[in-house]
Amino acid sequence: MIEKLGWHKNQWLDIDRIFIAANNRGLKFADGIFETILIKENKPILFDEHLKRLEKSSKILNINLKINKLTLKQLIHDGIRKLSLKNDQFASVRINYSRGTNEGRTLTIDSTSETKDLDNIWLEFYRIKPNFNPISVCISQTEKINEFSLISKCKTFSYNQAIQVLAEANEKSFDDSILLNTTGELCCGSTFNLLINRNNQWITPRKESGCLEGIMISQALKLKIVKEELIPPEFNNDDIIVAINSLSCRQINQVNDLKLKPKFDPIYFWDLLYS
Repeated sequence: MIEKLGWHKNQWLDIDRIFIAANNRGLKFADGIFETILIKENKPILFDEHLKRLEKSSKILNINLKINKLTLKQLIHDGIRKLSLKNDQFASVRINYSRGTNEGRTLTIDSTSETKDLDNIWLEFYRIKPNFNPISVCISQTEKINEFSLISKCKTFSYNQAIQVLAEANEKSFDDSILLNTTGELCCGSTFNLLINRNNQWITPRKESGCLEGIMISQALKLKIVKEELIPPEFNNDDIIVAINSLSCRQINQVNDLKLKPKFDPIYFWDLLYS
């Protein structure tokens, strides 16, 4: 049984056998974008939405994205077949796209237009189990989201800030961290968006806070079950707070010293958004 699988430069490989050149800008400068898509019932879920966000990120960051949608979709379906999943099993595929190789050692952008269509892309497939376990979080005291940054609006290779706040949380015996923006407004988690049920109304930090436009949040907005708001970092012990992304839906049961008691069914809610 295959647990993980990769594709790069027209080859199917074990992920550990995918080698990225030392002069690739994705490796050298974290100069790349990506999307992670849930595979459910042997299908890439919300594929079009993820691809639109990838394209949006490429335009914001001026990356010359060269991906044929049909070719990419076929590669993903080929990868799913190779995993040999049963219908009740889950997997994920991460689409990685680098700006390309770098000439010399400067940051100058001078190579993307000459690359072949699929040279800058690699795919990673993993068998997974969606995560519905509750977590405790602290509010990061070291990192803030810059709500004016273009980087904050894109899924890039750079995870330095997320790693830093996760390390901060672990040092304080929490599972993860949530971040505020530079004005002290509630923004997002290390790798997840936030949903809060307060007074029987679901709310989520507004896009202007600097949070990434999450696919699951977009689904909730489309279904009109959540509203965007400017949310201060003040919580009530009867709040339902949810950390959500494409592969997980976890109730937050503690923020700093505040313990939260309400019951919540994350699987039902997650399935509702994916339906």
